Amino acid sequence: MTRGLFRPAIAIAFISLTLTNPLGQKRPTTGVSEDKTNSIEGRTLAYVDTLVFGAGVGPQYAKFIFGVETKGTKTREVTPLLIAYAFHKKDGPPPDKFYDHSKLYKLRVVREPMCDESVSALSYEKNEDETGKQLQPTYVLRFLEGAPKDILKPDSVLPCYVLTPRNYRVLK
Repeated sequence: MTRGLFRPAIAIAFISLTLTNPLGQKRPTTGVSEDKTNSIEGRTLAYVDTLVFGAGVGPQYAKFIFGVETKGTKTREVTPLLIAYAFHKKDGPPPDKFYDHSKLYKLRVVREPMCDESVSALSYEKNEDETGKQLQPTYVLRFLEGAPKDILKPDSVLPCYVLTPRNYRVLK
């Protein structure tokens, strides 16, 4: 009897994982591989100032915008990415000192197309009163001192990458 239930349970688990595995989906990116950990270098540009980090089950998330720096022939190019910092309660969110635009970081991240988000959606948090009536949204995107603000266009969609604790370091 147990053996008869085992095969369908395995099949259901496999189908569930296959359908919900966003890493298996392919999309064009900024030249960074989608299937493995990628190393990127750059600076934190802005963070999403919100108290909501997640649903309470599994990791929680803090979102920020990271500017990947590539050296051109005459100028330094900055490509903005959305970083979802995944953490558990024991690790906590990134420390305040992480949000310093003057620091150059190297991050080890994984591409996650399911959390791609437009700059305009990322910039505002919806609000409602106790009856459920929609209130004016709150602007929650906070640029760091010295970070360029003109590289983010409201309608642009930022590719999302997941960063976990201990997968970043300061280069200078």
